[in-house]
Amino acid sequence: MNLTSSHVVDHLTADQRRQLRDLNNEHRETNEAMNHAEASIVRARKLNDINYHRRRKAILANGHDLDE
Repeated sequence: MNLTSSHVVDHLTADQRRQLRDLNNEHRETNEAMNHAEASIVRARKLNDINYHRRRKAILANGHDLDE
């Protein structure tokens, strides 16, 4: 996502354009890393919930936790 409008970019120096391009790349890479981290957290929560419900079901059915 480029947050600079085209009329602003027209008046920038080559150095400013390079700095903005570098900033955009850094921002994109950081967002991608955070998206991957968020996906990992969602997956961990899902696995935790599955384990919880499996163990809860075992307690209710057998009177004890399968992992004990």
